[in-house]
Amino acid sequence: MEWYDDYNIDVELIDSQHQELVKMITRLQDALSSGALNAEIATVLKFLVEYTRKHFKDEEKVMAAIGFAELENHKNLHGRLIEEVKNILLDLKKGKPIHAYELIDFLTNWLMNHIRHEDKKIGRAIEKFKNENSEWDGSFP
Repeated sequence: MEWYDDYNIDVELIDSQHQELVKMITRLQDALSSGALNAEIATVLKFLVEYTRKHFKDEEKVMAAIGFAELENHKNLHGRLIEEVKNILLDLKKGKPIHAYELIDFLTNWLMNHIRHEDKKIGRAIEKFKNENSEWDGSFP
């Protein structure tokens, strides 16, 4: 999985976290490709879940700060992804086999589609907010 500049939404905090998520998915892909054990895969997935939670929290703070109209819908999308990954972790714990390519496809597609279609809306909303609030210094609480 590769990061391309057109994935940026022009919010440094969010863009750098998105890049880190891409690196983590690539790390997971490498672990799966090398035949890692379920325990190793679970460790990478747990780290991915924790980092994703932090990222979602930061992203939601940014949206709240600018009064983003689609905040609740966006939060629901975030919550559904966390639940999906938690279910995968439960399956791993139960010893169920993991379908590596399906998992990587799912995570890659979810992240890329989410950034390109949902998070880009945040970037546009921030740009509008900046234009309407010329005294805003660009910082978020």
